[in-house]
Amino acid sequence: MRNIEAIFGGVLALVVLGVALYAVMNTSFSSGANVETAPAATEVSYSPSAPTPTIIASAGQDLVCECYDAAFSLASQTDVLSPEYRTGFQQCRARGGVDAGDAWTAGWNARLSGRPYEASCRSYKRRR
Repeated sequence: MRNIEAIFGGVLALVVLGVALYAVMNTSFSSGANVETAPAATEVSYSPSAPTPTIIASAGQDLVCECYDAAFSLASQTDVLSPEYRTGFQQCRARGGVDAGDAWTAGWNARLSGRPYEASCRSYKRRR
């Protein structure tokens, strides 16, 4: 009976050690001095009449809010399966990361839900 406990204890210890090694190997320990920042883009534009919507943030403007507002306005014109939705979401996600992609989705859902208190980026940011 003690041999079974020793075997399971050894396997458990190896699993824990493996998880710890994986975590250490995939963690970057930088002081922040060598962290590069993304260059600021030049302008913000969104045109639903264009063949593909483009979202480009300008210096000093908030890409999260631009994505939120663009999705909010596009939701009244097309559906979620449209190429415009997919393109806009992918552009926001590529330029602003997960936060901008989440803002795109929140703006889209705010328009479709019909809840006026969610109809602005400012209220969205307060809830985050």
